[in-house]
Amino acid sequence: MKRIAIGRKNWLFIGSVRTGIRNAKLMSLVLIAHRHDLDVHAYLEDVIRHMNAGTCSPEKLLPNIWKQSHGESIRTYREEDRRDKAQQAHVRAVTRHTR
Repeated sequence: MKRIAIGRKNWLFIGSVRTGIRNAKLMSLVLIAHRHDLDVHAYLEDVIRHMNAGTCSPEKLLPNIWKQSHGESIRTYREEDRRDKAQQAHVRAVTRHTR
């Protein structure tokens, strides 16, 4: 939600409706790649290269499918961060109930 709130101010003067739609699609692609724990730069670079060359179908470039063939671009530290946050939340909940 923080990205959306910051984005409202940044996107206020985007230019035109077409530019706004294009930007929304690009931001959706970036956030989905981020949610799939991908290196966003490597993902976007590969997608743009393949789309310009026409060497790959768009379905194969979706983040969940692209992730299977590009294991080196998965950010493992994001999984560790998520696991640590879940563990911290569990400890907080347990200590709250024992008081």
